[in-house]
Amino acid sequence: GHIELARPVFHPGFIIKVKKILECICVNCGRLKADTSDPNFADRIRHVRDPKARMQVVWNFCKSKMVCEPDEPKEDNDQMDVEDGKKGHGG
Repeated sequence: GHIELARPVFHPGFIIKVKKILECICVNCGRLKADTSDPNFADRIRHVRDPKARMQVVWNFCKSKMVCEPDEPKEDNDQMDVEDGKKGHGG
């Protein structure tokens, strides 16, 4: 069973881990802020076998970025006036 509570309750042991995970995710699109095709980043996480240490490497790489980089810059055409949609991944 479960208990219906009046307010959300969070386990204090998971708060730091959840905060670090959320800091690694882009707010706009929900993707990882780090570019997995970047050889420097891919090489770092490939050689770390321990999940806690790997999470620390990913977090250290992502914590300085505010949003992820878009996949490919779109070509500048005359459609700029027509299309004023969301930038990046479109989240």
